[in-house]
Amino acid sequence: MNDSARLTPLVGSAEDHPFSEYLRILGKGPKSRRSLTEEETRGAVQHILQGTVTDKQLGAFLLLMRANGESQEELVGIVSQLRESLGMNRITDDRIDLDWSAYAGKWRYPPYFLLSIKLLAEAGYRILLHGDMGQFQNRQYVESFLQPLGFSSAASLNEARDLLQEPNLVYLPLSVISPKLKEILHLKAELGVRTVFNTAVKLLNPLNAQASIQGIFHKGVEDLHHAAAESMKTPKNLVFKGEGGEAEIRPDALTHLYFTEKGKAQLSDLTAGALIDRQERPKQWLQQDLLALWQGELEDTYGYHAVIGSAGAALMLLEDVSYGEGVQKARELWERRSLKC
Repeated sequence: MNDSARLTPLVGSAEDHPFSEYLRILGKGPKSRRSLTEEETRGAVQHILQGTVTDKQLGAFLLLMRANGESQEELVGIVSQLRESLGMNRITDDRIDLDWSAYAGKWRYPPYFLLSIKLLAEAGYRILLHGDMGQFQNRQYVESFLQPLGFSSAASLNEARDLLQEPNLVYLPLSVISPKLKEILHLKAELGVRTVFNTAVKLLNPLNAQASIQGIFHKGVEDLHHAAAESMKTPKNLVFKGEGGEAEIRPDALTHLYFTEKGKAQLSDLTAGALIDRQERPKQWLQQDLLALWQGELEDTYGYHAVIGSAGAALMLLEDVSYGEGVQKARELWERRSLKC
């Protein structure tokens, strides 16, 4: 279906707003409403990105989809249309090893997973980190930590791809990917609930990496993530309930790792055991603690094991090994790391 056809009202009179039929489908009574098809969802997203939707309609759309519970077809439609509209389907470089999303922010602990990415990049893996900041005042986002750790911030998709010709530390902010999408995400504070777009951004895989990893805050959306990754033909995808909603292993707790394997249609489920005994949460922490841990100037049992566990989970995907073997490889990489940033 071409773009002009997608923007045609689905049903209704000539006086109807082009977007109103999507709201009718989602907002009818309990016996009449239904989820949107993938194609209908793509049309709705196209309207949203092109600005042909009123603020009231956008709010209603987001809340109706939230109340109904987004379907796999809806999430796939959103992710597919976002990638098409934002030019991601035209990126054909297949040398990016891993896509790592970071949108939740941290408050209980520092973002230890940044050191996991740094460890893997030192080992030669090309990893794209993408994310956002500022949705909530009580959280700290990765953008505040990147410069001291040696990350570069890309100003475009093409620049991110060029920077990753070598295994550099590269971050692509959502404000570069799509200012409109960032605006929609930041409606979460005003609406009071997360929306389907908070899930969709994690699954964008902007540079078509061979493997992708996402953290979630609530269980139960693993199949949604799997369906979206499968629709994009991402060879390997990993999703788990991470600390604070980010893709970071809690080393003092059991973690269910949900991942795809080549040639298998079903989502695999692995229980990763705790690496250490239960730890007491720090009453406070500083941004510079992350760099101090990397440079060996700070002893942090929880933090070290969070880095190792998160890197181990990624290595499980990257090297087709068990989680235990990934953790052991991560320990070896840590011992050989360069203390310079």
